[in-house]
Amino acid sequence: MTPGKWYDPISERWIAPREFHVVAPSPHASENHVLEMQRSIEIQRIWRLLVDCCASK
Repeated sequence: MTPGKWYDPISERWIAPREFHVVAPSPHASENHVLEMQRSIEIQRIWRLLVDCCASK
């Protein structure tokens, strides 16, 4: 699912989400890289929930 543009009434402009590409970690990925990937996925999940919440109002 890719959220489309949404209107921000505070800044009075349309906001387009950044492109997000999920890259599968290699078998030799460091622990830090794996943690950063998990963090990125969680941030994207929260962003989508926020956009869905704002769009339903």
